[in-house]
Amino acid sequence: MLDVVHVDEKLIYITQPTRRFLLLPDEVAPVRRLRSRRYITRVMFLAAVARPRYDPVTHQYFDAKLDIWPFVEHVSAQRSSARRPAGTIITKDISVTKKTYRAMLIGNLLPALHERWPVATSGSRIVIQQDNAPANIAADDAVFAEAARANGCNVELRNQPPNSPDMNCNDLRLFSAVQARQRKERSRTIDELIEAVISSYWELPMRTINAAFLSLQGSMDDCIAQAGDNNYKPRHMKKEKLWREGRLPVSIRCCERAGQILNESAVL
Repeated sequence: MLDVVHVDEKLIYITQPTRRFLLLPDEVAPVRRLRSRRYITRVMFLAAVARPRYDPVTHQYFDAKLDIWPFVEHVSAQRSSARRPAGTIITKDISVTKKTYRAMLIGNLLPALHERWPVATSGSRIVIQQDNAPANIAADDAVFAEAARANGCNVELRNQPPNSPDMNCNDLRLFSAVQARQRKERSRTIDELIEAVISSYWELPMRTINAAFLSLQGSMDDCIAQAGDNNYKPRHMKKEKLWREGRLPVSIRCCERAGQILNESAVL
């Protein structure tokens, strides 16, 4: 799993659309006033992570964080407002389409791989795993493949199994960890939201990403044991306790049922 990069999109709001509070009988509930949920500032982000590891060439740890990028554009304001005059450069969110998604991979992900990928494995094949969202490009996209070759990256684009969010590390734990940190910051503008999300992403400890990959291995084991079905409950391994005790495994041994299915598939 050291050659796989997990990419995924996440829509993050400047404030939670739905919030719950525990109130005393005489306590006044907080009030928010918005025209509708559609007017809450939000930005779509693309995050890319790999598995943390030690690089024996540089004698440093690769923290596995490639980067997180917002789908935005900078345009001139058409009208004046109380905060800024017309013509001021402002940030606006954009829709995620195949064109913008491809441009994000080529313009941001490929340079990040070239810059941050461990030196010990540079030149080897890198698998970029994406989900099956309609806006994502095909695994054999010719434009992306040509850009990867021009960038000097040996890259293979691969789709994860359909209807299987547990097969992507970003959905397992990382996005929730980023949002938990981002919500501690009070953002009033789209630029402040982007800054809070990016800083929260880079503050993630390596053990959080490593724990997500162990959860991924558990999900893969359960999925194989269910013959490819997603009718299983995510397992709880007490990874934080194992990490504190220095007993956190590097990989998980597959269960007997999963091993039997894999052996039967190998025979066929």
